[in-house]
Amino acid sequence: MQTYEFSAKSAYLKRMKGRNSVYLNGIQVDVATNPAFAGAIGCIEKYYDLQEEQSDIHCFNDGSHNAAISLLVPSTIEDLQRKRKSYKAVADISFGMLGRTPDFINAALATLYAHSKQLGSNPFANFSENMRAYYQYVKENNLFVGHGAINPQIDRSLPLGSQINEYAAVRIVSHDQKGIVVTGAKMIVTLAPIADELLIFNMPGLKPGDEDYAVSFALPIDYPGVKIICRKPMVNPAYHSFDHPLANAFDEIDAYLILNEVFIPWDKVFVFRDVAKSNLFYDKTFARNHTGHQGIVRGLSKAELLTGISIQLAKMLKLDGFINIQEKLGELTSYVELVKASIAWSEAEATISEEGVITPSISAIQAIRYNFPKMYETMVKTLQSLAAGSMLSTPHYEDFLNSDLSDLGSALTTGETDALSRTKLLNLAWDASGDGFGQRQLVYEFFHAGDPMRIAAGHFINYDKQNMINMVDRVLLHDND
Repeated sequence: MQTYEFSAKSAYLKRMKGRNSVYLNGIQVDVATNPAFAGAIGCIEKYYDLQEEQSDIHCFNDGSHNAAISLLVPSTIEDLQRKRKSYKAVADISFGMLGRTPDFINAALATLYAHSKQLGSNPFANFSENMRAYYQYVKENNLFVGHGAINPQIDRSLPLGSQINEYAAVRIVSHDQKGIVVTGAKMIVTLAPIADELLIFNMPGLKPGDEDYAVSFALPIDYPGVKIICRKPMVNPAYHSFDHPLANAFDEIDAYLILNEVFIPWDKVFVFRDVAKSNLFYDKTFARNHTGHQGIVRGLSKAELLTGISIQLAKMLKLDGFINIQEKLGELTSYVELVKASIAWSEAEATISEEGVITPSISAIQAIRYNFPKMYETMVKTLQSLAAGSMLSTPHYEDFLNSDLSDLGSALTTGETDALSRTKLLNLAWDASGDGFGQRQLVYEFFHAGDPMRIAAGHFINYDKQNMINMVDRVLLHDND
């Protein structure tokens, strides 16, 4: 029986070398050597390390070789729990700060593979077979697949089919017997610069007339015509990790994807000019459920970190003996438990599809997806209120090495906490809540899963309300009696 080649990490690093599609601050860059990507790349390396060091947790055997557990097609609640254990360990690498590690789209690929018959075929290609083959390809090569699903905000008052700007989304410009040619853009393509490939698709919502935009395909990062334009990095390479412990280690780089007449062979296409198939791609295959399961597990790691920072701050500043501070901290610890409960409930309420795939409850997942950003915002504000002005005047790491500033040691000592440790904790609080990195994390939590208003509205529309309605009717009938 073949075992997995867990030179996967070195293979991943090798694949990144020489790509010429990534731009940072107006310059074409080598992501393998540019310091802006070093922290995120290091996290992906550790992801591959976990598969080698703890294969019983992070791998499964499909009968011929071991593969990443995130690609397991789950058939039991125990399978979901196994995947959850791996998701949590991967999230803990970055304390939940990396939102799009390889296990995110892997979770989608597993269920897309299992429900691929919904993709159908046309005279040029069998899209169902394409998806099954792509899943096997990703699994056998242990690839890091990112995704591009969100269209740029150009003119949301018009449907895609009426857009004038050719970069309003990704559209088909031509096709022949060999494949399709696409042009357009996607935004918030997080971690794309260091991924191997991207899964391009649309979120539900296309309408008749949008056929040219109704497309899904697999896109290698270094294809001709591909440009990945990174946002301004949060990394501060001139500063010590003491000063920016989170930003310098876990900036995951969001990017803007531009495609200029990119050729995609038919065997990499999953949806072609079919609005109905495009709209079912993410929901009816249950990809949203499985990526959501990974997402709320990742959120747990993030909640634990921010709660831990708050607890440490309150202890250091001798605030944790006050009842009002205990209430604030209790609110945060209760959030942690609510996230844990939502994860467990999403698994306990899982359903089985016709294909025999067990799928976590989308009601439980979307409930926490709507509420977690509000919880996270409270965590950030709690950090800010506890540290207050203290984190606005922290000295630089080098200040502690300057003999002329030796009195800093006395001036900044707090109780049992020495000046260096005090400053380091305050820097962590600032990175998590106040600086650009922390604010990006806050905005990301509000919007990475979609518009919170639409999440809540969708939850109401799709929620099974009948039992609650029946309860009201029973009360009213009892009152009439």
